[in-house]
Amino acid sequence: MISSTSSLHFFVPDDSTMPYPRICAHRGFNTVAPENSLAALGAAIGMGAVEIEFDVRFTRDGVPVVAHDSHLERVSNGSGMIEDKTLAELYEYDFGSRFSPRFANAKIALFEEILGKFSRHAVFNLHLKNPGEGMDSLKYYSPKSMEKIVELLYKHNQQQHVYFTGAYSVMKCALEVAPEISRCMGAYPEPWQIIDRAIEYKCQKAQIFLPYISQEMIDKAHANNIKCNLFYCDDPAKVQEYLNMGIDTILTNDYWSIARSIADKSL
Repeated sequence: MISSTSSLHFFVPDDSTMPYPRICAHRGFNTVAPENSLAALGAAIGMGAVEIEFDVRFTRDGVPVVAHDSHLERVSNGSGMIEDKTLAELYEYDFGSRFSPRFANAKIALFEEILGKFSRHAVFNLHLKNPGEGMDSLKYYSPKSMEKIVELLYKHNQQQHVYFTGAYSVMKCALEVAPEISRCMGAYPEPWQIIDRAIEYKCQKAQIFLPYISQEMIDKAHANNIKCNLFYCDDPAKVQEYLNMGIDTILTNDYWSIARSIADKSL
């Protein structure tokens, strides 16, 4: 019998040993809970997702938080840009009601909260977002920010259960600051050049962005020992087509439907 002071730990294989193909829950299980929330990420893991994707930005006072958009309006009752707000200011906003009244008053998730709850419970496809907007914002990613992310990963023993996804400036910074952590080349702003960029920055993965996909891209990636993610597929009828092309990991917004479609085909 387990005492009340004991805890059960459930760890998955790390990114280098986790088998393929994989289904990655994009922004968590975001059809049942607000995207990038603790609820959405926890729901995905609870339903069996071995890989989850989420987005990290920094507040004005240097705290990494989990949010896709640079602006607050779509996902909260706030306005303005995340990087212009302190964490205390962000905590004043409701990040749940726009999804459903059932999630009213949900707060923005901290990166360290996710590490504290889900370390080694899944591989993290960690999308590091450049601050600002537009093409110019893609040209630079702060080494100080990268160092903070890496520090937290090591603090929570997640460094082998993660890979960084992002623009070329993120890949360049990651290669310089933490070359031991796996990198995944993001497609924006050059979706057709993604494999060449992945080779340039010695990436282990590339995240192909629909509709910019071809068999030639996938074959070139595999010839250079680069795994291919697909962003994204929510259509169970299409999943097998992409797997047959050689896609290694499929990102989806509807984890359960896509995972079940693959499981049914393997029976």
